Amino acid sequence: MLWFDSADPSLYWVRSDDLKAAISENGLGNESNMHCVLGQQQTKVLLIDDQVIVAEMISDMLHGQPDFSLDYVPDAKQALDNALLFKPTVVLVDLKMPAIDGFGLIRLFRNHPETRQLPIILLSSEESPENKVQGFSVGANDYLVKWPNKLELVARLRYHSSAHIAHRERDDAYLSLHRSQQELLARTRELAQSHAALHHAQKMEAVGKLTGGVAHDFNNVLQIISGHLQLLMLDAADSPVMRDRITAALDGVGRGAKLASQLLAFARRHPLQPAVIHPGDLLHGMTELLKRALGDGPELDIRVADDQWNTLVDPNQLESVILNLVLNARDAMGSRGRLLIATDNLRVETAQPGLDSGEYVRITVSDTGMGMPPDVLDRAFEPFFTTKPDGQGTGLGLSMAYGFVKQSGGHIDIDSRFGHGTTLRIVLPRTRQLLPVGAADVEPAIAGGTETVLVIEDEEQVRRTTCELLGRYGYRILQAEDGAAALRLLTDGTEVDLVFSDVVMPGKLRGVELAREIRKLAPAARILFASGYAEGTLVHDGKLEPGFCLLSKPYSGLTLARQIRHMLDA
Repeated sequence: MLWFDSADPSLYWVRSDDLKAAISENGLGNESNMHCVLGQQQTKVLLIDDQVIVAEMISDMLHGQPDFSLDYVPDAKQALDNALLFKPTVVLVDLKMPAIDGFGLIRLFRNHPETRQLPIILLSSEESPENKVQGFSVGANDYLVKWPNKLELVARLRYHSSAHIAHRERDDAYLSLHRSQQELLARTRELAQSHAALHHAQKMEAVGKLTGGVAHDFNNVLQIISGHLQLLMLDAADSPVMRDRITAALDGVGRGAKLASQLLAFARRHPLQPAVIHPGDLLHGMTELLKRALGDGPELDIRVADDQWNTLVDPNQLESVILNLVLNARDAMGSRGRLLIATDNLRVETAQPGLDSGEYVRITVSDTGMGMPPDVLDRAFEPFFTTKPDGQGTGLGLSMAYGFVKQSGGHIDIDSRFGHGTTLRIVLPRTRQLLPVGAADVEPAIAGGTETVLVIEDEEQVRRTTCELLGRYGYRILQAEDGAAALRLLTDGTEVDLVFSDVVMPGKLRGVELAREIRKLAPAARILFASGYAEGTLVHDGKLEPGFCLLSKPYSGLTLARQIRHMLDA
């Protein structure tokens, strides 16, 4: 079975078939042994020794042990590879071998992550304290002098194997517990983030409803003030001082109207009039305005993607949002810095928080200003929240942007670190509609007429001033305090050319329902609506019902006259 070369004893030839047969005969080396004893742990022994006779002796000594399996490696150079394949639970290593001695092989095993913890018993023919010390120093777990008693060998192998399996099971259990804890922590964080997002959304929705209602009532009050001021202006033609004072008061009304518009935009109640736009065209058209807003110090850089997609949004509202962001960036940068406004295309493959999968247009506004600390960043979109000194900001710029983008079906987010600038991204849905081709709209000249206009308004002061303003332009005016009164006039056969109606009024007949009834009785009459808050009646999800015209309160007499003349001449 074994022959030695007399010239070089380290060279030998093994009849491996005979050895395998011997191991198999003893019931070792058979994988089926791993489960032959119910509930008993498998002791997998890897023997590394250049003497084949040692393998035969070990095989004989382990004979009759059903929980043992043996793998034999005569070449120390192949020992590590065999160990990785066999996955032993205990290793027997001969001390003196020709290629790598036992000490070197132990070091090799201890340096590999998969065999670092394996129990290793060093076999030696010498009872040498020095060998024992060195063996233990390089990582041996035990030291046996050839040849131990069979019972002692089996006991030591089983002990080290059981201890190794127990440690491995403990480590596996710990890793499993650690993974479970990490998964639990991750899910807890996700749940906390979801709760925070829900709380934020509910808070914003509640504030939005409140601000929407306040803005509606505020717009009606502004309309009354504005109407009387405009009538006073017409009567004060010969008094420059009076006209200056009235102009100043009207400017105040305009500021109030802008504030109400921002509140409605945040509340997502501002009636949008979306149109197909190319973001690059919109930005290039605003370049001069944005440069003036930034001032002489900061540098403006506008970059548009070559294959930029179109989007369907209200262009006036988007311009207002971008202008507000530029003004915020100017305040953050001061007299120097760089503002980058860039557009690109975005494909979202899987849905993200606040953004469904799909194709989007992205507008990025990035400044080199002072940035925001975390506590400010968390409240950036809240209405009326501002870090500017009193009198230098309303705190509605970002909240208006938030409301407009959400109302348009998009998403907005901010990245900012204190001292490192701010980047704000607006993501809007892509449209495959093409840009309209044609001449730009020409604003109609201010002109009156002699047609009959029916004014429907429940607020008496608003109705009175509106009727008087229209009367100054020559129109024949009829009045109604609600939809039912208006229908009674039409049912009696009164002919009208245009109906100018408030949207939100008492009673069941208002908005679209009122328009349908009017068209039954006066199919040729034009219908123009006005409101400070039209959500749910004429405006749904921020979009104006097709086929209707809406004038937002507070409106000026000039704007109203222009719109009426335009509709009558159409």
